[in-house]
Amino acid sequence: MPVDHHELNRMPEQRGTLAGPELGDAEIARDLVARSTLATLSTLALRPAGFPYGSLVGLASDARGRPLLLLAAVSEHTKNLAACDRASILVVEPGATDIVVAPRVTIVGTCNLVGEPELAAARARYVAAIPQSADWSTDWIHNYRLYRLEPLELRVIVGFGRLSWVTPEAYTGVR
Repeated sequence: MPVDHHELNRMPEQRGTLAGPELGDAEIARDLVARSTLATLSTLALRPAGFPYGSLVGLASDARGRPLLLLAAVSEHTKNLAACDRASILVVEPGATDIVVAPRVTIVGTCNLVGEPELAAARARYVAAIPQSADWSTDWIHNYRLYRLEPLELRVIVGFGRLSWVTPEAYTGVR
């Protein structure tokens, strides 16, 4: 009987034969985001309207593992976020070269400006992860601002045959 791939995607967790290391998928995803400084941000485009728009962005994470992005106001993805805050990021194991076994996570959620009182701590974490960004906040031409992606769903692929959906609560450690 053929496999119904739509049914597999509706399952809360689909693990293959490689399941079972000491870390769960939520911990693997959080570690991957913490170690990565680049990600692909996808937003809903204004031009052409409604289509996915992917771009490379710098990445850090806050104390709960939520992605932090320093985005310039002149960038297309920032303009897209101003119109619709729904977005996702794709994070891949740094240095991965084999798509079949490369650990990766897609985090889907809403992406908005980091506000007070969290801004100073979030900025410090971002600069610690990407030191060259320390001078970007003074760049008045590009008007860089710090955004945070609030996870709604996470799709984790640890390697061939091991993939799962992870809840935001499991990922951020909030119970």
